[in-house]
Amino acid sequence: MLDENTLRDIIHSAQDGIVVTETQGTDNPIIFANPAFEALTGYAEHEIIGQDCRFLQGPDADQPGVAELSAAIRQRRSTQVILKNYRKDGSPFWNELSVSPVTSSAGEQTLFVGIQKDVTERVELANRLGSANTRLKQINDRLEKENKVDALTGIYNRKVLDEEVSMLWRTAQRVGGNFALLYIDLDDFKRINDKYGHDAGDHCLAHVANLLSMQFRRESDVVLRLGGEEFLIASFGADVYKAMRLAQQVVDRVAAHPCQVSGLRTPLPLQVSVGVAVMRPQPDSELQDLINEADEAMFRAKSAGKNRACLAGSVKLVWTD
Repeated sequence: MLDENTLRDIIHSAQDGIVVTETQGTDNPIIFANPAFEALTGYAEHEIIGQDCRFLQGPDADQPGVAELSAAIRQRRSTQVILKNYRKDGSPFWNELSVSPVTSSAGEQTLFVGIQKDVTERVELANRLGSANTRLKQINDRLEKENKVDALTGIYNRKVLDEEVSMLWRTAQRVGGNFALLYIDLDDFKRINDKYGHDAGDHCLAHVANLLSMQFRRESDVVLRLGGEEFLIASFGADVYKAMRLAQQVVDRVAAHPCQVSGLRTPLPLQVSVGVAVMRPQPDSELQDLINEADEAMFRAKSAGKNRACLAGSVKLVWTD
């Protein structure tokens, strides 16, 4: 077993702030704080001994996490909350606080140990992404009110690429999020038109558009028809692996749902080729460059045999079932 000195050395060496408090009525005054807590808050141990940790909340004592923390202490149970705290110099930080009761050998629970971690960067990133998603919702709401819908398929038309998708791109540049494009082409569409007529071809395009709309429902996804048999999906926040999974789902969904055309006895089987391009846009990045990469990847998918998804870039990844 570890002796008392070794345990103390471990606690003093910990990178996260550690405090021990003792229940005294409605208060839980601090009886111990390690050096990491001092570094995190700017307070020396002798300045905070005897104080309840709530002093760190400053003017923000009415936070949602405070009620949960108070309830956990009253009920002698563990909990984890994120609180806005203030350092000695007045600067704010977001504190991920994990609190647990300590049971003595006699079965008493009068002490609590609290582990504190600075998660400011994580919280601020989440807040920025939340603001970005709010902006995306505003964009989508405005799209519904404006004449930017493709008359044949009922999804957005190419105007959205030059305006709202570009705005989505700039949002990704500003907040540092991933941006994915899926460039989709209906395989052998000329053969469908030639054999069954343009009405049947139009019905197939509307059918594929409906399948895409059913799959991509997030407010941070934009589905549009570029023209002809080509579609584009812009997705904010998707990394390479998620984008490739989504692309393969598109391929599988279209293949699994043939199009029923009026006048034809059996549904028409359909296939699509999908090019995928993903990046985290930099200030000097251009949206058109990513579109070109997705377009090129789509042609590689066709060259590889169609009915598949292909990733742009040096990896040259092709997914098939």
